[in-house]
Amino acid sequence: MIKKKIAVFGHFCIVLGCFLFTWGMYLLPVSEPTFVGILTKPLFWGLFSIFGGICANVHSCCKCVQGQRYPVAKKEKN
Repeated sequence: MIKKKIAVFGHFCIVLGCFLFTWGMYLLPVSEPTFVGILTKPLFWGLFSIFGGICANVHSCCKCVQGQRYPVAKKEKN
């Protein structure tokens, strides 16, 4: 069940990021090229959200997020 929730969250982040990215492109001509100006604009947060959504989608299939452990190989005794 958690796999579906994380995948839906990832897709939501990607869609939201696309809207923010587009809005940020429209605001680009009036933006300030300062560090704070970049961090407070939707273009930055749109890219952040898109890459976060991709990460969530990849990790929705990962065993580390689902709470499962990888099989541990037993060490041979000498």
